[in-house]
Amino acid sequence: MSDRRIFIGSFIQNDALTRLFEQAKQTLDHKGKFKWTRTPENFHITFHFIGEISDDDIKVLQTVLQDLMQKNYDFGLEVTGLKFFERKGRPSVLYAAIKPDTALYDLHQVIQKRLHEHGFITKIQSRFTPHITLARIKKAPVNLTEQISEINRQFQPQKLHPIHVVLIESILSPQGALYRKLD
Repeated sequence: MSDRRIFIGSFIQNDALTRLFEQAKQTLDHKGKFKWTRTPENFHITFHFIGEISDDDIKVLQTVLQDLMQKNYDFGLEVTGLKFFERKGRPSVLYAAIKPDTALYDLHQVIQKRLHEHGFITKIQSRFTPHITLARIKKAPVNLTEQISEINRQFQPQKLHPIHVVLIESILSPQGALYRKLD
């Protein structure tokens, strides 16, 4: 079998998040050009994108992270509303923001250190912005910031269920990426 495209993350299922996604699509879609996350089942937090690796390396990675993947992490994480990342001064990714949480940052650092110790990465990433990608922004509406502010005014911050660290395979297709948990 050929290499697989892998990342370490946590799937997020939450009705309020799905409603936020649908409201964003309904409000913004006709005003700009977006490539929306394929389905709410694809919502996730990414701790580290690994990239293309062999099945043998996947087995090693599973062993390295096994104890972390067996726990429930109930950090009381909270989705606070919409934001966007910029690239070269232009909006590039629309996402659901997660309220900063020390325990989540600590988990990210543990994952980074293990990846580094076992040769999966050469440098530990200290910067981490936990988020749930809702869309890639191909062409932003002129008033994107105002539109997001209006949506956020109507959104009540929502607590997330406990999260689980998993290995996720990213399967690319013309309809958008599909994500599935590796067992």
